[in-house]
Amino acid sequence: AHIIVGFPTETKDEMLAMADEISNLPIEFLKIHQLQVIKDTILETIFREKPFNIFGYKEYIEFVTDFLERLSPDIVIQRLFATAPDDILIAPKWGKSRQEILRDIEKRLEERNSWQGKRWKESSVLSAAGELKKSF
Repeated sequence: AHIIVGFPTETKDEMLAMADEISNLPIEFLKIHQLQVIKDTILETIFREKPFNIFGYKEYIEFVTDFLERLSPDIVIQRLFATAPDDILIAPKWGKSRQEILRDIEKRLEERNSWQGKRWKESSVLSAAGELKKSF
C-alpha cells in the first residue's frame, strides 16, 4: 500500500489515525510519502496562488516517528518519505540526502526509546472482532 500524508485539509490527528486503520487492513507492505509540490502540476498552481503548510523537516521526522509507533509491527515499511529531483521539486526543500533522513528518523526513534508498533492498539482489532461477533 502507498499513502501520502500532509494534504492541506488533513490534521495531524487524522494522519496519525491512518496508522491505526492501516494496521487493521490485510496488507504486508507500506510506502509512506509526504506531500510534495512538483513543478508544472495543478498542485503547484494551487500552492503558488494560495500557499499552504508543507511538512518542515523536523516536523516530518516527529510525525513519521509518531506514525511508526502506532503502526502494526507486522507491516513491512518499504519507504518512509518521498524524494523528487531538485529541478522539479517546489516544496518541501529539505536539503537532506536519503541517508540523512533515514539516520535522523532512526536517531529520533532511539532518543524516544521507541520502535514501530510501540503504541499499536491491538485492542482495536479485538474490539472490532467483538463488534463483528455481536452482529451475528
